[in-house]
Amino acid sequence: SIVHSKEDRTMAQASNTIKKSLLVLGGNGYVGQNVLHAAIQSNLFSEVRSFNRSGSPKSPPPHLAESLSQVEFLTGDIFDNSAREDAIDGNYAVVSCIGAFGSNDFMKKICGDATIEAIETSKQKGVNKFGFVSSAQVYEGSTGLKIPPSMPMHGYFQGKYNAEQKLLEAYPDGHVILRPGFIYGRRNVGSVQLPLQLIGAPINIVGNHLGPISSLIQSVPFVGKEVSSMVPVESVGRSMIDSLKEEKGVILEAADIRKF
Repeated sequence: SIVHSKEDRTMAQASNTIKKSLLVLGGNGYVGQNVLHAAIQSNLFSEVRSFNRSGSPKSPPPHLAESLSQVEFLTGDIFDNSAREDAIDGNYAVVSCIGAFGSNDFMKKICGDATIEAIETSKQKGVNKFGFVSSAQVYEGSTGLKIPPSMPMHGYFQGKYNAEQKLLEAYPDGHVILRPGFIYGRRNVGSVQLPLQLIGAPINIVGNHLGPISSLIQSVPFVGKEVSSMVPVESVGRSMIDSLKEEKGVILEAADIRKF
C-alpha cells in the first residue's frame, strides 16, 4: 500500500495552472528529480507527486531542494497492483522515469515491463497524458536494438522499445516520448555530488559542434549515436513538462530536447 510522506500540503493555485495532478514514476532518481523540479517551476499543475519504492530523496541536490519540498512523495512498488492503481488514479498526466541497470532480464523488467504496467493502469484510470524517458537507441534499425540477447544492454534497449510500442498503442495522441543519450548534469550519489556536466558538456561539443570531426564521430555505429545524443538533465525535465501541453503525441530526439 502507499505511504504518504506529507499528509498536508499547500497547493499552488496560480492563474496559469491547469489545476490538475501530475504523477512522476521514479521521481526520486536523477532524471525524475529534474522532471519534478521542472513541473514545480512551470506552475502548470495544482499537485505534483512522485511514486517510487523509497519515498522522498534523503539528500536532494541543493539546487533542487526547494522544488522537491513541494512534491508529495508516495512510497510503493510499481508491480504492486493496488499501490500502482491508487497512485495513478485521479491524475491528469503520468510520467515514467523508471530505469535501472543490471542483468538483461532485470533491465527488461524495470526499463520496460514496469512502464508497460503503468501505461495499462493509466489507460484504465482515464489519465489523459503519459510521458516516458526512453533512449536514443530506440528507433527502427538502431544498433542498440540489434544487440544479441546474450550481450550486455540488450534488456535495457529492448525494455525501452517494448514500453515505447505499448505507449504509442495506448496513447496515440497523448504520448510524450524523449529519446536522450547520455544525460549529464549535477548528480548526487549519497552525500557526494558528481559534476557529470564536466564530462558530458565537452563530449557534446565534440560530438555535435566541430563540423567534419563531429560527422566522423557520428558515423561510428552505436558510439556515434550516443555521443551525438548527449543532453543536459535540465533540458530533459523542461522538455518533458512543456510537451505535456501539446494536443498531439510528441517524440523528441536529442537535438529537440537540447532546445529546451
